[in-house]
Amino acid sequence: MKTSVETEGEVDTSKQILVVEDEPAIQDILQFALKGAGYEVLLAHDGREALEHMQTVIPDLILLDLMMPGMNGHCFTKELDHRGMRSTIPIIVLSAFASVEDLKQMHVCAYLPKPFSMKTLLEKVHHCVRSPLPQAWKG
Repeated sequence: MKTSVETEGEVDTSKQILVVEDEPAIQDILQFALKGAGYEVLLAHDGREALEHMQTVIPDLILLDLMMPGMNGHCFTKELDHRGMRSTIPIIVLSAFASVEDLKQMHVCAYLPKPFSMKTLLEKVHHCVRSPLPQAWKG
């Protein structure tokens, strides 16, 4: 049985992170780092596939690329809003291109421009999964 007890500096191993990223190499790196830090990882290649996963599993955090074929990150967050799911799941945007205005409208927990360090990513992930509700990115 998984525990949901979390103390300072420890990872809650019951936390599930949905990685929405179209680049297989980046997916592999993220999955390796997140699993190594003790998180469960789900992978999706675009927003549509992520929504399919979310029919059966609601993740504790979403790592989201914005520029993807099919359903991109902007459309994905709009669909989460439409389904009433956006206010309960923190999102970290991982993208080479994102405007401050877009990020504020998306109410993301954090933004990491590509390329990013795994250390910084894991710090942001740890912070966002521990936050009780998504906190809007302030820039």
